[in-house]
Amino acid sequence: MIIIAEDVNSGEKIEVDVSDENLEALRSLAQEKVSDSKLQSYIDNLDMSADAKVLIGSILKTTVKVGELIVRVGKRLVELVVMIVAKFPNATFGLILGLLVGALVAAIPFLGAILSTFVMPIAAIFGLAKGYIDDCKDQALAHKIAEAVAIFQPLNGEMNVAN
Repeated sequence: MIIIAEDVNSGEKIEVDVSDENLEALRSLAQEKVSDSKLQSYIDNLDMSADAKVLIGSILKTTVKVGELIVRVGKRLVELVVMIVAKFPNATFGLILGLLVGALVAAIPFLGAILSTFVMPIAAIFGLAKGYIDDCKDQALAHKIAEAVAIFQPLNGEMNVAN
């Protein structure tokens, strides 16, 4: 079965050939888990700029055609991020704090550009790890991440770029 994805900005099409055995899993991926209005309400209530909300809105519109099915991949990705942020706030906060520390180091004149190359990834990993430890005392994060990644397994296949 051929999966066709089109870049909404450039119009470039990408074709991926997947086996027909994954059809049932693809149908499950195409089913709506969260209503559009509920997801949009969550996004509207986020404390971020209107530009960032518009960017998230454009991600929501990303779709993939699989045979006769339309899979709203962008919506599923945003649902996944919202779920992880809601269920694992410590890991999310740790990652953001680590990236912020890295950005502050990058702002140091002269040395910042050199130091940020090393400090930003290390600070982000450290913050994520610290949050992960706090969130994972019951081992739920690893299980939820594995579940979330598994829903996209049916989209694996051989990729060909078409125009």
